[in-house]
Amino acid sequence: MSEETVSSAVPEDKFSVPWTLGDTWLGLGIFVLLTLGILVLVEFVKETSFIQNIGLIILELLYLVPVIVIFAWRRVPWKALGFESFDKGILGIGCGLLVVAYMIIIVHNLIIAHVGLLTQGEEIFQFFSELENPLALLIVGVILAPIIEEIFFRGFLFNGFRQHFGWNKAALLSALFFSLAHVQLVTLIPTFILGYLLAYLFHKSNSLWPGIILHFLVNSFGFCMIYAVSQFSI
Repeated sequence: MSEETVSSAVPEDKFSVPWTLGDTWLGLGIFVLLTLGILVLVEFVKETSFIQNIGLIILELLYLVPVIVIFAWRRVPWKALGFESFDKGILGIGCGLLVVAYMIIIVHNLIIAHVGLLTQGEEIFQFFSELENPLALLIVGVILAPIIEEIFFRGFLFNGFRQHFGWNKAALLSALFFSLAHVQLVTLIPTFILGYLLAYLFHKSNSLWPGIILHFLVNSFGFCMIYAVSQFSI
């Protein structure tokens, strides 16, 4: 189904949000600048495990800063992000698409491994094993990320782009920035695929909750697997 067909089936005002395209780009720019500043700070104090752990949490919370700034400026209610009820059947669609996505990601990881590079899971495991206390990473990955990243990338960016570019281009843009935000070359394709899938679920439901739930399940499964491997490898 084409973008035009999907869009024409839904009233245009359903996609209207009370912030502008300029606000959306401004919010993205604020996040990039803040993130670069925190990364530089963490790099200078990287020998301190406590600072590393706090840095992980702060980096995740930075996603909320642009939204808070723009929403305070425009006096936008938080409900506009997509905190709406949804048809529970959308989760079934999401799980089915996730299976397809994982099949593509598995092929991608096999290619990555074949050329001698670390896969996404291996890089996360390596980072996980270097932390003296991985609790902060688990808190960020399993609890904070599914909520905060859905608010920023789907509720704010995708919503802001969709009313100007249509849902498909908005999904591609938000998925691109979602993958770039993970700042690892080997994660670009897997996170792009996941980002596009989550944007599609938001478009179908006009709600953040399906994406939050699926994001939580994906991250929980991934970190459980990494933790189990780390224990068996001791």
